[in-house]
Amino acid sequence: MSPRSATIRIPQRRSYVPMAQKNNASSSLSFSKALIKITHKKTIVFISALAALLILGLWTAHDTHKIARDLEFLQREEGRLSAQHQDFSSQMDRLKACSRMEKLGKKLGLHPPTDRQIISLN
Repeated sequence: MSPRSATIRIPQRRSYVPMAQKNNASSSLSFSKALIKITHKKTIVFISALAALLILGLWTAHDTHKIARDLEFLQREEGRLSAQHQDFSSQMDRLKACSRMEKLGKKLGLHPPTDRQIISLN
């Protein structure tokens, strides 16, 4: 036997208690870091969602006010056009009145039509 083969190597014994405590401390530290990361991510997502909802709400309110202004303008325009239509209708009725046509016909030297000149389109 050679001197080398007779040597038995025995691993050194280490104290596992401090290592376990160290692992516990690092695992609790890593757990709290992970918790902070998750909480931080959730906070960012929550703030982003809140900001998106706020922007969406402001945009919707702006569009609603714009549509309300447009609607009010169109209602006023409808009233103005309705009044103008009534004025034009009454003016047209005055222009087409029989008495006025008779006066214009006499002034132009026209006479009432004969039966042969009237064509019925029924």
